[in-house]
Amino acid sequence: MIRRCEDRDLELIFATISDGAGAYKGIIPADCWAEPYRTREKPKHEIDEGFVFWGFPLNRILIGAMDIQKVRDVTRLQHATVRTGSQKQGVGAELLSHLKRLANGPVRIGTWAEAARAIRF
Repeated sequence: MIRRCEDRDLELIFATISDGAGAYKGIIPADCWAEPYRTREKPKHEIDEGFVFWGFPLNRILIGAMDIQKVRDVTRLQHATVRTGSQKQGVGAELLSHLKRLANGPVRIGTWAEAARAIRF
C-alpha cells in the first residue's frame, strides 16, 4: 500500500503536510508558523534537493506522507505527516517502519522541541 511519490503527487503531498501540520498550530513557534504551513513549491524544492517522499494512499488521497534524504552515512527524515482524521490508526507507524527498512545506517528524525505528540511517536 505504501508507495514512492512522484512529481504528479506534489499537490497530494502539499495537502497532506498542510492538513497534518494543523495539529501543531499554536505548538510550533509562532515565528516558524505560516498559513499554509508549507508552500506548494516546497515539496518540489525538497525533491530537487534529494528528498524522496513516500505516501500512504487511500481513495485517491494520501493520508500519510514521509520523506527521506541520504546525507553521507545518515538518512534524514524531515516530514512525517498523517492527516488529522487518520492519526492514531497506525498509518505513521507503517510509513516509519517502511522508511527505516530503506535506510542503511543511522536515521535522524527532527521535530520541534514543543511537539510532544511527535516526540512520543
